[in-house]
Amino acid sequence: MREAKLEPDVITTLQRRDRRVRELRAVAVGRGALERDAGGDAGARCHISYNAGISACAKGEQWQRALALLSEMREAKLEPDVISYSAGISACTKGEQWQRALALLSEMCKAKLEPDVISYSAGIRACAKGEQWQRALALLSEMREAKLEPDVISYSAGISACTKGEKWQRALALLSEMCEAKLEPDVISYSAGIRACAKGEQWQRALALLSEMREAKLEPDVISYSAGISACAKGEQWQRKGEQWQRALALLSAGSWPWRC
Repeated sequence: MREAKLEPDVITTLQRRDRRVRELRAVAVGRGALERDAGGDAGARCHISYNAGISACAKGEQWQRALALLSEMREAKLEPDVISYSAGISACTKGEQWQRALALLSEMCKAKLEPDVISYSAGIRACAKGEQWQRALALLSEMREAKLEPDVISYSAGISACTKGEKWQRALALLSEMCEAKLEPDVISYSAGIRACAKGEQWQRALALLSEMREAKLEPDVISYSAGISACAKGEQWQRKGEQWQRALALLSAGSWPWRC
């Protein structure tokens, strides 16, 4: 039986359709919860429903609707709590609206609410997507000042922000900080660090991180290997050029690529 092959435009159309379905489901979940609670206790139940609705919009990548629900809460004399704001920040992050995400984080402080690790991590991810590495590092510092310990997600987002800002030294410094804080970097953390090394043309360090991953019993993924290959390709150690292409081919051979059986 022949394998059916879809044209790229057909695949794109299907992906867009699936994404739209997820968006509509998210809005339906949020609205449905609110309608169910409209006739009941207007206090805690409505608060929970609004938070569920905002979270659903975040998952459906509907940042505008998430912000609209936050506004509705205020109009209904319900004060958004940490969960409400965190979900809103996450929605803005997925919508690549870093300025709005940071605005919500600022609003939390004005409302005398203390952002938690989830709130800060979402803000740092927003900065990473917006290529705002300085702001990402500032949020990490704020976390520590607030006596909050950054977790693996916080650090990974910070490393990703430094990578996009082409600050490989800072990215590796954060990776080192994770280990000092007794946190175990995951595949995402390492991959971001390897990408940073690739951008900084630090091929030896990139390969060292790949080795560290294996020692930590972590299986490098396509992103990890691709970043390692890119680092070897960009390396400017011309006297060892022959060694570099061999290393690049070795990584290509070792990787678990999606087109392999």
